[in-house]
Amino acid sequence: MDPAKTLPDKELAVLNEILVQALKQSPDMLIKDIELAQADAYRLDRASGLWPAAYADLRYLNNVVATTNSATNKGDGFFYDLEFNQPVYHWGALKAAADIGGLQRKIAQKQFAEAYRQLVGLLRQQFLGLIRQKKALQCQSYNLEIAERGFAMDEEKYAKGALAPAVIATARLAIEEQRLAVARARGEWQGAKRVFMRLAGLRELSDERIPDTLSRPGWMDDQATRLVAEFQQAEGALMTPQAEVYTYLIRQRDLDYRIAKVRLLPKFSFYASITLQNLTNATKDTLSQRDVVSQTATSNQTFGMRAYWSIFDGFATRSAKLGALAGKRLGALQLQTYLDGLREEIRSLTEQSNLAARAVALSEQRLQMAAGSLSHAEEEARQGRISPASLALARAGWYADELTALDSRIALYNQWSRLVGVLWVDPMLQNLPATYLNHGQ
Repeated sequence: MDPAKTLPDKELAVLNEILVQALKQSPDMLIKDIELAQADAYRLDRASGLWPAAYADLRYLNNVVATTNSATNKGDGFFYDLEFNQPVYHWGALKAAADIGGLQRKIAQKQFAEAYRQLVGLLRQQFLGLIRQKKALQCQSYNLEIAERGFAMDEEKYAKGALAPAVIATARLAIEEQRLAVARARGEWQGAKRVFMRLAGLRELSDERIPDTLSRPGWMDDQATRLVAEFQQAEGALMTPQAEVYTYLIRQRDLDYRIAKVRLLPKFSFYASITLQNLTNATKDTLSQRDVVSQTATSNQTFGMRAYWSIFDGFATRSAKLGALAGKRLGALQLQTYLDGLREEIRSLTEQSNLAARAVALSEQRLQMAAGSLSHAEEEARQGRISPASLALARAGWYADELTALDSRIALYNQWSRLVGVLWVDPMLQNLPATYLNHGQ
């Protein structure tokens, strides 16, 4: 089965467009993108120990030495010193450090994918909420319109002396309260839209682009159960990016322990250096006033092996090993806790999705009955057997049932969206690079 066919993105092109754009312009994803860049820099830093290091020291010297009743010496020269250092054998510690950098980069990629998955679910929920608020605002506005007509009639009656002042005062207070409720609902809708725009990274979103209704979701009674069964059969829980983050953290602790074990062992490196001293000396004899000039050039080339041995570090190595082992146990516990929570969440979402589908079926039946009642009222109004006010009330009832049906549809969409999200089969995740999702990558 294709989850894309039962998500609101298929019906709402504007939502689909927003979800795609959010990957590159949402503030949350921009932050995650920077974290990816930091992980890349960290990976390069941890791998730098495997590569040779080169150092250069360049100097120019001009020296004058004058001594009373003695010769004056003047010297100038050019000096340079080049040194190369290549680690040879560090008991695997440098390779482990480079591997840790690679794991951190993978963790950042998986966390990027997890952040986008959560963002997609949240944006869907908020956009559907905007649709619901817009529909509710329309219902409230229509009810206010009916109330305004009734209040206008009451004012006419009051002007003719047919209503007491207390009655018209009560009616006026009620209509003002209803106007306030509509104004508050409109303000809340606009506020929710601004929150949605900030989350999605949108500069503008016109009211017209937000629909005021949704069609009934396509649904098969066993589709949630079948999707979950496929996920469990493939052991999908262990392949989710968040589970892999915990797996990588456990592996990192193994590497930390490997590094800590060899901290007190000698480390061997190959080094080479080339030194050149090019010096010119000029000496002036005080008696003969003659200049004596000499020039020397000294070159020195050195090659060899260097060993560094930290014999005792105040039990820092012991601390590092204990910390690595404790971190590994913590990672294993976090992984198991996550898997248990994921299984329970999947079970709950499956149940809630099926219940929401049943609620949709019932609300749709009620909506069909309301549509029939409204059609009958409209026919009665055309025949002149009921008043326009009665027709307006019947239409208000239809709007209420339509809002109830919309609530049921949105509830099903939300539950289904969360389920396909935690199962990592949300079609929107295909916008991510494949390496962010592929198991073991």
